[in-house]
Amino acid sequence: MFNLFRSRAKSVRYLMGAVLLVIAASMVWFLIPGGGMGGFGGNPNVIATVGKEQITTQDLQRAIQNITRGRSLPNGVLAMYVPSIVEQMIATKAMAYEARRLGMHVTDQELADAIREQFTAALGRKFDMQTYQQILAQQDLTPQEFETEQREAMLAAKLEHVEAQSALVTDQQARAEYKRRNLKIALDYLEFQAKAFVPKVDQAPAKVKAYFDKHRSEFRIPEHRDAALIVGASADFVQGEQIPDSQLKQSYQENLDSYRFPQRVKVRHILIKFNSKSPQDEAKAKAKAETVLQKLQHGGDFAELAKKYSEDPGSASKGGEIGWIVRGQTVKNFENTAFSLNPGQTSGLVQTQYGYHIIQVQAKQQAHTETFAEAKPELLLQAKKQAAADDLQKAIDAARAEITNNPAQAQAIASKHHLKFYTLNDVSSTSTLPQVNGAPAMMSAIFAAKAGGVTQVVSLDTQGKDAFAAVSKVTPAHNAEYQQVQQQVLQGYLAAESAKLAKQAADQAAARARKGESLKAIAKEAHLKVKTAAPFTINGAAEGLGSATLITSAFQDKVGAIVGPVSAQESQFVCQISQKIPADMSKFAASKDSIVQDLTDEQQNVQGPLFRDSVVTYLTQHGKVRIDGDNYKRVLDSYKTS
Repeated sequence: MFNLFRSRAKSVRYLMGAVLLVIAASMVWFLIPGGGMGGFGGNPNVIATVGKEQITTQDLQRAIQNITRGRSLPNGVLAMYVPSIVEQMIATKAMAYEARRLGMHVTDQELADAIREQFTAALGRKFDMQTYQQILAQQDLTPQEFETEQREAMLAAKLEHVEAQSALVTDQQARAEYKRRNLKIALDYLEFQAKAFVPKVDQAPAKVKAYFDKHRSEFRIPEHRDAALIVGASADFVQGEQIPDSQLKQSYQENLDSYRFPQRVKVRHILIKFNSKSPQDEAKAKAKAETVLQKLQHGGDFAELAKKYSEDPGSASKGGEIGWIVRGQTVKNFENTAFSLNPGQTSGLVQTQYGYHIIQVQAKQQAHTETFAEAKPELLLQAKKQAAADDLQKAIDAARAEITNNPAQAQAIASKHHLKFYTLNDVSSTSTLPQVNGAPAMMSAIFAAKAGGVTQVVSLDTQGKDAFAAVSKVTPAHNAEYQQVQQQVLQGYLAAESAKLAKQAADQAAARARKGESLKAIAKEAHLKVKTAAPFTINGAAEGLGSATLITSAFQDKVGAIVGPVSAQESQFVCQISQKIPADMSKFAASKDSIVQDLTDEQQNVQGPLFRDSVVTYLTQHGKVRIDGDNYKRVLDSYKTS
């Protein structure tokens, strides 16, 4: 299998974290390791078997680690994930088993292409074996184990694809859906705004206090905590890192292919577009391009002329700058001209399928291999960053271990390990932590820990930081006293009572309208205006009211029907259908394919899970899927209670 992956590329450790997340995400979905384990025969590590394949506690733990990467979650929360994770693992194995039984298989080449595509997408460059092996090693996987997982996952996907082909949409269904989507209605409506009724609310102190007594549980002082926050940044360790030249030279030699560069040119251009089917349009564009070229030949500034005349949206605002290009990156005429010019030279008019170009070469580089001396600054920077990240991890882990045993000395311990120390007093779960740029994961960890406890280390990858906290005090959430929240109570009372009055007025208006009274007459009496919403579709929005989902029933009613009251935007709306415009079926053909695809996707979203469930059920009934209830319960209970 390795022979399929012999292309090499530069190892980029600083990107490895992003790649690991991609791999982790795929393994949560396709987690199928564990071959070679014992059967159910009393093995406490086996949760389930599918055919001869096993799902072990180690598999489950790895899945949970991948899900919680960078987050600290209490076991009680994890216990809610465990059943769905196990179900997904069983379903994937079952689908792969059934696919094999039906004669499906995944070739080595298919597997190689899939893995190479996955890694290339994450790295943004060619697959290379060294990075591949490093990433899998950090996941405690051998290439053979990972490739087995991927093969199983691809088998399951093949069976799902076969099932998906059974989703059929008839012409009649497509036409009905087109009619539903493109039917338009228009509305006349009255809006009863809650705020307009605030002056009519009785604000007697006794009534406000009674509202508080009735809604006391809504006025709570949230839980607050005191904690020590310890933060480390890899940037603080970079300057102190000493990297020997021998290490840099070894990295350079191992990744020499990455330092070989093809011939390239740095260019900018001005593009004047034309319609290739219209000779008149082409002639007009050519005349315009020639005018711009003349301005350049008479000393005009290329960048300014590009900003003024170029019709390339990607480069015009940048003065026509495209940057470095290599052969094969642009269309042939553009490439041939660009590579034939010397730095500083400007072309004449160059015609391509996009229009007329004026090309200027700014710099040119012949094919070459970057020397070690040239590559050294980048190699040194990346090596220092990696060493700093390693030293940060050692420091933060050591500090956490010491503070766990001696929380009173947290500040001194943080200083000893070159970490920053912050005192957090009276923070709530909605507070922000400027010390770590917000970091909701850190706040979640603080509020998951017990008083006197130390959180797990939270990795803040985007900031290059790691952090943890020692929680010293917990003030539980409690109901507020009336005096503490009197202003909030008054606001809540006014909002609730004014909304009731608006609803009552809207109910009365709707009742009168349904008896035949006009909206205009009702509006005049209530000192309102009849507003209109221009025709809109069921997937659109009613002007002034909001999403059409608020009034979907209106699309089934007749012109003149009263709809509502509808509650939206702190108002009550009483609507009357003023117009219904049927779908224009002459345009159905142009939309048919997309509608069929949408309906097919909807069917597959419903049928896919049902199909997977049916495969699992069938194999269970035939003894091919077995769950060890005792082991499964023991694992689940361990998360509920620990």
